Amino acid sequence: MRGHEADGLRVAIAGGSIGGLAAATALRSVGSAVEVYERTPHQMTSRGAGIVVQPSLTALLSQVGAPALPMTRCTHRQYLSPDGGSGALSAMPQRFTSWEAIYRTLVAAFPDEHCHRGVEVTGFDQEPNGGPVTVRLGDGRNAEADLLVCADGWRSAARGRLLPQVAPHYAGYIAWRGTLDESDAPADLVDFFDDSFTFSDARAGGHALCYFIPGAEARTQPGERRLNWVWYVHVDEGPELDEILTDDAGERRAGSVPQGRVAPAVAARMREAAVGELHPRFAKLIAATPEPFVQVILDLAVPRMLFGRVCLVGDAAFIVRPHTAGATAKAADDARALALAAQAWRADFDTELVRWEADRLAGGQAMSHYGLALGRRVAWA
Repeated sequence: MRGHEADGLRVAIAGGSIGGLAAATALRSVGSAVEVYERTPHQMTSRGAGIVVQPSLTALLSQVGAPALPMTRCTHRQYLSPDGGSGALSAMPQRFTSWEAIYRTLVAAFPDEHCHRGVEVTGFDQEPNGGPVTVRLGDGRNAEADLLVCADGWRSAARGRLLPQVAPHYAGYIAWRGTLDESDAPADLVDFFDDSFTFSDARAGGHALCYFIPGAEARTQPGERRLNWVWYVHVDEGPELDEILTDDAGERRAGSVPQGRVAPAVAARMREAAVGELHPRFAKLIAATPEPFVQVILDLAVPRMLFGRVCLVGDAAFIVRPHTAGATAKAADDARALALAAQAWRADFDTELVRWEADRLAGGQAMSHYGLALGRRVAWA
């Protein structure tokens, strides 16, 4: 991996989560001088959601010289019906990780002194015809960059400024999620779900799924892992959705209610519903999970990703359905392609950026359409 060059492309990145760190590590690997600005004042912590490992992610980590990503594995899938019958098995080896494991792996691959936590990008101005971008920061300073990468997530402030008419919209269903430490799980559940990616249809439509992910401190040995589950549930927009998204302190959340903040009555109704909707093993797993959380399923697709020397990446540009298992892979692809364009910094960089946008728009649109098709097949929208 090349270190950053004194005369290399100067890059400012708004957002220090997975999308921002993916771009930061990829661009630094080709010699760019990268500074990351993240409004959260400390490293992010989450017992978070499980993620299916895709080749795009491992290719990025290899390119940037990151430490080994903690992963769990399975050899097959099993499909269950809600009546409790045993399901069909199919051989399908897969690898799994967690949001936290990916984040910490990327943090380890990027110099901490170039990650400015507690400093938010509040605005920007750019000169025409490939001139530098002046990045305004929340601490009152300005930073100058040749490229501003906006990786500030699904509620992107940069997208709101650049494309005010484009906003996420509700897909008509939610994902109940949870993780359970293997050491706290009933032994029969560990045996039942081990070495498999397990699915259960729900009686009212949708489905649930489960697989093992790394546990505390990214441990992957049997006995130290976590069971990760997801249950997709149709919820009409309106009072019912509002109630689910109102946390234990009475605050109506926007896109999710995190672990430990779901209102107890809402969680209790969800657990009760699981008994009638899902295979008994899933209902038992959900009942044993102390702190479930909930995520609203959203759709977003931008018509543009490039605005002179400012670009949108990751969830700031496309929110794809989780059925694709592709959001992290898409962020990795955005980052690797941007690093490829950056290698033309002293040649025809702006032309390469236009090519980057065309490639990544096509990739985002394809994954978005794939997610919509999967949503129609496995859910309701």
